[in-house]
Parts: sequence; structure tokens; C-alpha cells
Amino acid sequence: MAAVKSAVDDALSESAPAPRAARGRARLDVPLVVAYSGGRDSSALLSLACALRDARAPGFGRPHAVHVHHGLHPDADSWVEHCQRQCTALSVELTVRRVRVERRGLGVEAAAREVRYQALAEAARELGAAAVLTAHHLDDRLETFLLQWIRGAGLDGLSTMAQQRDFDAAADRAAIALLRPLLHVPRERIERYIQQKTLEFIEDPGNSDPRFDRSAIRLRVMPELARLRSGFRAAAERSIELIAEGADALRSVAREDLRACTRDAPASMLRIDRLAQLPEARRMLVLREWLAQAGLPAPPRARLREALQQAIHAGADARLLIRIGEHELRRHRGLLCLNAPRRNAPALHALQWQGEPELAVPSWGGTLVFTRTSDEGFDARWLGAEPLELRPRTGGERFKPHPTRPSKRLKQIFQEARIPEYERSALPLVWREGRLIYVAGVGPDTRMLVAEGERVRIDWVGATRLLRD
Repeated sequence: MAAVKSAVDDALSESAPAPRAARGRARLDVPLVVAYSGGRDSSALLSLACALRDARAPGFGRPHAVHVHHGLHPDADSWVEHCQRQCTALSVELTVRRVRVERRGLGVEAAAREVRYQALAEAARELGAAAVLTAHHLDDRLETFLLQWIRGAGLDGLSTMAQQRDFDAAADRAAIALLRPLLHVPRERIERYIQQKTLEFIEDPGNSDPRFDRSAIRLRVMPELARLRSGFRAAAERSIELIAEGADALRSVAREDLRACTRDAPASMLRIDRLAQLPEARRMLVLREWLAQAGLPAPPRARLREALQQAIHAGADARLLIRIGEHELRRHRGLLCLNAPRRNAPALHALQWQGEPELAVPSWGGTLVFTRTSDEGFDARWLGAEPLELRPRTGGERFKPHPTRPSKRLKQIFQEARIPEYERSALPLVWREGRLIYVAGVGPDTRMLVAEGERVRIDWVGATRLLRD
């Protein structure tokens, strides 16, 4: 990031010479995605990227513009045409991604931003780019700080934009870097560059509409702050950096506390006894970090307080259910559990096993896995001779999971296995010719197992964990 910022600073400066070519051959085959709306700021950024390309600055060998068409403005198609003309003039490849903005409880601006970042990440992934540049500048950062402040945001919200962060990360692939090389640059400096280079750009009428909070802050509040105190932008930037440092420090504390609260606990669960030992403020931090690591936005502060109050102080037999979006926060045997949305269990799903290592069952949201074993297991020929049926519980089923113990009602077996009541409806029962032979989360009925011949073990792989015998 430091090298990109320095290169952009050199290219943006009116007095500095053009960046010198790097020694050796610059890599021209790796694209660098530039988020390009066609507006003032992104036009300046794309021009800077091209200037650095022409100067053979490292990392800028192949800028590639990506324009996200939201379809929210009647002139959106003409904006695409403008971007195509400008990219042709700059000898830059352009990718246009058309998206659909669905609010899903968000404001239009937030929903558009979410889908825009997703589109940029997808385009970068397809192009083989490792980074995406956006044109956010210092005034954007200050406006966002003020917006978050009047909305009552916490430290994470007030620290606003970072100069660099990863997005589109996944366990099986490298994250793409989101870089904001202009974040320290005030708007007026970008405007001077636009005038100096006589760049053409689109003027979004929404940017000057005071009915929008951000526009009102830009048009009314920021000029007044500049009149009250010259140089306030640099001072405010220092404050935001200090807030960001404080947020990072608290996040480190929260992660350490979270590790302590999840140690020896099943996945997606917190130990309530350890959570209760923490000061109240740190409990809130742990809960927020836990939800963040699960990819969920934290609910309002009052909801978090309610969840902590019920989890820690309610009676042992009291039931906890707090909805966070489509997820559920529940308590079970001294654990705080975060559960994904549950669908109604299908009535019945029939399948025929013919020796496959696994059979996906989309209607149940999981997969049956069949593993050859030298231990006791189902006779392979017997298992494949008749269809198998996946059914939900209906009540009264009896099962024998232990060879030396009598059969029991399935409800009692679930209780002994400490499977929460709210999870049981999502666990399929496997039947063969009217006999219950396997229960997901528990294992096989031992009366159905053999110790000779070709044998197979059954496992159920659900959405979040492996339930095996």
C-alpha cells in the first residue's frame, strides 16, 4: 500500500516530475482493477493509474477499469457510454458489471455499496487481479465520520474507511486487497488535478441534492467547519486515525477474550460461565466479535444487552431465543449457540445407494457419506439392495445406539447426546424397509451392524458440522 500511495502522490503532484521508470521489466500481465464510476474522483484515479502505467511504475502495468451499473438512475446507460469513450481514449480495458440493488432492510446507498463491492471483487477474481483501487479521498472519510457520529456509531463506525483492507476473502483462496490511495488527499487537490488535465467526468445530480444526508454534510457542514477552523481536515484525520487505533486495540482484546470463551466449546458456541467472568463492557465486545467472525452485523446495543442479560442471569431452565437477522441466538447447557436459519424438514426423501462415496440430499441441506471400514458397519450388499428413506422425527421412535444397552426412545437418546431440541428437526432419520437404521448426530442402530464381509459406515455431513457414528 505504501508504494501505491507514494506513486499516486507523485503522479498527483503539480510540481513533481513524472514518476521514473522502475529498473528492470515491469510486470505488464497482471491487471490492477480501478473502480470507475465516471465521476470526478474515479476519473482522476484512472488518469493517475494510466500516468503511472505510462511511466512504467511497478504494479501499474495494466490498469483495468470496472464500472458497476446499478440501474438506479435514468442516465445510467449514458454513463456506461461515457466510461467506454474515456477508457478507449486512455487505452484502458473496461469491464461493465450490471447489478440489481435489493435493499433487504438496508438504505439504498448501503445496499448499492454492498452489491458494488461484491461486483468489484468478482470482476477482480475473474481478471486475476490481486487488488482493487477506489477513489475515496479525505473529504469522503470526514463525511463518513460525521454521518456515523450523528447515527450514534461506535468506534468501528467512527474509524470509518481504512486505507487498505481485504475483501472477498475465503478459506480456499487468497483475499483481494481493497486499496484507497487517495484517502489522505483533500477534494480540492483532486479538483485541481481534474482542471489541470482537463478531464471529462460525469456529474451525479445526487451529489448536490441536500435531501441526502451525505450531500447536506458536504454542502453545508464541511464548508462551515472550514470557516471555523482552517486546516481542520488534517486535525480530523489525526482524530480518526487515533479512533482507528483504539478500535484495533479493543478488537485485539475482544479476540483474546473470545478465544478464552470458545476454548473447549463446540463450533459456533460460547461458554457462558467464562463470558460471565468478564467485565460487562468486555462481554459486549466479545459478543460483537463473535458475530462479526460469523459474518453477521452486530444488532443494536440494546439487543446485545438483552442477550447477555438473558444468557447470564436467567434461570437454568429458561429458554433464550433472540433473532439476529435470519440467525438465532440460543442457550443450551451452559453454552451460547448461534444457529443458521432453519428450514422446515422435508417429509421424506428416497434414494438408492449404489456404491457411491457420498449422496447429496439438497432438500435436507446435507450429504450422506459412505465409507468402507474394517470395523463393524452395514453390510454393503444389504445396504444397496433396497432404497433408503430420509424422514423427519414423528415422535415415539426407538433406537439402539449402544450394543450393550437396551433400546430407548429417540427423544431420550438426543437428550443424552446433548443435541439441542431446536436442532433435532434438522437431523434426518435413515430408514430401510420400515426399520430405522441410522440417526444423524447419533449414529447407527447397532442391531443393523455386521463384523464380516464388505462393510460400510454412514456419516451425515450437515451445513456446519460432521455428524458421525
